[in-house]
Amino acid sequence: MNRAAYFTTELGIKTLARVLKASCRFHNEFYLPVGPAIFVINHFTRLETLLLPYYLYQLTNKKIWSLAVDSLFQGALKSYFDRVGVVSTRDPQRDELIIRTLITSEANWIIFPEGRMVKNKKLIRDKEFIIGEGEEARSPHKGAAVLGLRAEIIRRILIRHRHDNHDTDHLLYDRLGCSEKNKIDTESVKLVPINLTYYPIRAHDNFLSDLANRVVKDPSERMLEELMAEGTMFLEGVDIDIRFGKPLDTADYLSDDIVVKLAGGPVQEDFDEDPDLVAYLKDASRRIMQIYMERIYAATTINHDHVLAYLLRKRSFSPFDRLDLARKAYLAVNALQKNPRVRITLHHSLTEDQIHLLSDDRYQKVSSFLNLGLESECLIPEQGRFKKRESSWRESAAFHQARISNPSEVMANELEPLSDVQKLLSRVGFVPDWLVRLYIARSLYTYDQDLYKQEAAECQTESEIDRRFGVPYLLPARSWRTGVVLVHSYLSVPEEMKEMATLLRKRGFWVYGVRLPGHGTDPMLLSQKSVSDWRSAVERGYAIMSALCPKVAMVGFSAGGMLVLELGSHLQCLSGMVAVCPPFTLHDYSNRFKPPKDIWNRLLQRWKGNRNTQEFVEFEPENAAINYHHNPVAGVDQVGDLLEKTRDRFAHLSSPTLIISADQDQVIGSRSSLRVYEAIASEKKELLRITSTRHNIITGDLTGVEPRVRDAIASFLLSHTR
Repeated sequence: MNRAAYFTTELGIKTLARVLKASCRFHNEFYLPVGPAIFVINHFTRLETLLLPYYLYQLTNKKIWSLAVDSLFQGALKSYFDRVGVVSTRDPQRDELIIRTLITSEANWIIFPEGRMVKNKKLIRDKEFIIGEGEEARSPHKGAAVLGLRAEIIRRILIRHRHDNHDTDHLLYDRLGCSEKNKIDTESVKLVPINLTYYPIRAHDNFLSDLANRVVKDPSERMLEELMAEGTMFLEGVDIDIRFGKPLDTADYLSDDIVVKLAGGPVQEDFDEDPDLVAYLKDASRRIMQIYMERIYAATTINHDHVLAYLLRKRSFSPFDRLDLARKAYLAVNALQKNPRVRITLHHSLTEDQIHLLSDDRYQKVSSFLNLGLESECLIPEQGRFKKRESSWRESAAFHQARISNPSEVMANELEPLSDVQKLLSRVGFVPDWLVRLYIARSLYTYDQDLYKQEAAECQTESEIDRRFGVPYLLPARSWRTGVVLVHSYLSVPEEMKEMATLLRKRGFWVYGVRLPGHGTDPMLLSQKSVSDWRSAVERGYAIMSALCPKVAMVGFSAGGMLVLELGSHLQCLSGMVAVCPPFTLHDYSNRFKPPKDIWNRLLQRWKGNRNTQEFVEFEPENAAINYHHNPVAGVDQVGDLLEKTRDRFAHLSSPTLIISADQDQVIGSRSSLRVYEAIASEKKELLRITSTRHNIITGDLTGVEPRVRDAIASFLLSHTR
């Protein structure tokens, strides 16, 4: 094997990468040792045997050789293996080659201690690592540990002889196929655990499996399973997290007696058969194997599928709702995030806010997982809910069918070596669904309250608005039938919707008044918030109401109305939506909201050129007590983004929708809300035009139209939620 082979491999891998939709992330590279190393790695797919040597070579700039099962050494694949340093497990010179290349720094090695792909990821029995089931069950291979220890012993013998100026015993050199001219590495041999975690794991017919069915006569069940599982993962997209564990230094496991005995005098031809050495290697390698297996699987990158699969395993065979599973997943992820030991092993998507699980599932974490269950038939639909198929969960799948027949079990099995994670998930899994809903509502409400207190504490100047007006509120009613989420306008506070909330409560609705981050505190803080911050707040409001009430509706004013429409376009379960005076585009706003176009463009250009520059526009609010008097340029820019995103979603609106507009609106113009009404796709949409010059026609009773608007909203919601 030569360096040129790796350059050839690099070209091949790059070509392969253009076809494969795989994204690799490396973690804990600081664990990579300087000296000789054997990388011990879990084995789940065939492709990792090709990719890993290349990736490790890129990280270490050192040749990476590996072992492969003898049956693969045929035809073109044998030629390729010979060029890039893959050695047959039955090669008679295997051990000597590994030891020589390690101690002379010629190459590092990859060894899969499981010996074969563990397709079902069933690894633990009686707290011990095992491979296979039933009569075929066995312990993982200890070969990596034995080779590492032998290499370290021989390395020490050779160094000791040279250091003491003894005549070098040519026996070892002859056996290893080298001479005393070879430089012996001064670093001890390390065993480096590596975990590969794939996400998502999906298996269904794809281009490769279809091709095999057409080209290969009677393809084996095993071949089709591998093409369906691995082909889907790599052709449709998979994240590969490659995480290094803490290395095991073989020097720490050497017996002093053994080292003194072997290194202290001349080496005998049959030294490998020394009873003390044989007993030592047998005992030490077993202990080392258990340690590196633990470290391999302790480095598992936990993802959404793991969490959902484990929670699903803990459920009974009674029907369950999608949101109930999602709520438990939300609580479970929060618990994992708070555990410092677990947090560092989370997939990057689990380190972020998980509110999407409780609202629109926009990243399809829950829906994709449940669809996989339906496709594999381990889940069955039942009147809009889901139910576990008993036969799929009570009977173990055949080894070569596990990734297809019940992939959820495969995912859940991967967590078995992680006791801390299992305890956290089990705790959540056994909580009744009704109690989870109450806990979700309470924790999100508390979070919103604390977030407001935190922002208020960050204010450097006295607030322009009474701090009491900025507090988000929850108003309970006698009936649990329907909850309504109220969203105030840009530059305002939840108090703006308080009269609407009070009326709805009297009509029997639970009500939650959302506070958009940056509001009710200081315009300076508002300039640091984004559309995603505001959307998350609205999602929390929806999550609170959906946890407490079976039906949910949403009402928003001005930009708050557009937030309602945007989120509503992702939710198919809303009983109703109301947008009061929603702006269609940023250009619809009058100079009262932002200055003339030429001045505004100069301010915007200056701000975007230096995001740290705080630019503000004087604002004349209709309700001075509940609105900021200074409008941050950054905030207006975010409003523009919100309007653009919402317009792109109008075609997806399907819930009953009421648009209310003021025919002489002096802030957004008379046509803006009408354009919103015309653009939305819902077949159940209504338009109510109010004669008024004011933009805010929902708060107070300044012109007499406000109570009528509030009554109209309540009537609309009652008609669609009974």
